[in-house]
Amino acid sequence: MIKKSKLNKQSQRELLMYALLGFSVGAFLFSCYHFVTISFFQRSNNAKINNKPSITPYYESSAFENKPTIMSATQSGGMDNPIKIPIIMYHYVEYVKDPGDTIRQKLNTTPLQFEKELISLKKNNYDTYFVKDIPDIINGTIDYSTRSVVLTFDDGYRDFYDNAFPLLQKYHMRGTVYIIQSNIGKPDFLSHQQIQDMIDSQLVEIGSHTLTHAYLKTMSDSAAWKQIIESKQKLEEEFNTKIETFAYPNGVYNPKTIDLVKEASYSAAVSVISGTIQSQNNLFYLSRIRPGILTGDAVRVIEGLNK
Repeated sequence: MIKKSKLNKQSQRELLMYALLGFSVGAFLFSCYHFVTISFFQRSNNAKINNKPSITPYYESSAFENKPTIMSATQSGGMDNPIKIPIIMYHYVEYVKDPGDTIRQKLNTTPLQFEKELISLKKNNYDTYFVKDIPDIINGTIDYSTRSVVLTFDDGYRDFYDNAFPLLQKYHMRGTVYIIQSNIGKPDFLSHQQIQDMIDSQLVEIGSHTLTHAYLKTMSDSAAWKQIIESKQKLEEEFNTKIETFAYPNGVYNPKTIDLVKEASYSAAVSVISGTIQSQNNLFYLSRIRPGILTGDAVRVIEGLNK
């Protein structure tokens, strides 16, 4: 009986030891599971935060910042009767709420700064034109003043209607908006009615920025042609207006792209080549300047370029 009692006590101790060991292992595994689960959800939440709809979806900095590989106008063997027409290139006109959207921050001009630039132009008797006017200015059909400027806005974001358009109306100045046709009506982009309102105001020219903001330089000729011609046709059908000018997405193109734009019967196209001098030679890669340089007196800066 004594031996049996000792055996039972020994078994009890072993069972207790195994139970404690099992509990420890279970607690350890639960901790690991908890850690992995929390880490996963944290990464998931961070991914959601970092990929909010407000994050600017289009621009690769290397494509946007670098000049196109095609020759610039000043390297193309000279320009015939060059004239100075500054074309200012805007994207967003808003107060960017997401500090993590660094691309949007980089491409943005605040409404306050934009209004200061318009006031500076107005005070110095600058006339605003559409991009579609430039061929006629160059060939002498439209009277040209050395105090001329063109305001362009790429992509067709909703903030143009909310913030920039009212200021153009206030100071009675004109602008050209380049629309990504497939994005009309999507969140953060202009609606059909907003675009129609702007066309009806006669203060806004609508131009094409392809169907989907396509990277034309690396596309096949047939795919690039579809982006270039169908965007024009669909915009013309939808708004019953002639689409005359084109903007290259990301500012990139090659000689074949230019040929396709010409074949599609556009009269001009804008690039991101920096400068203010335009002529018949560069009608299909017109130079533009970024609004970021227009700190202080916009006119003083503009008049100091390309002297």
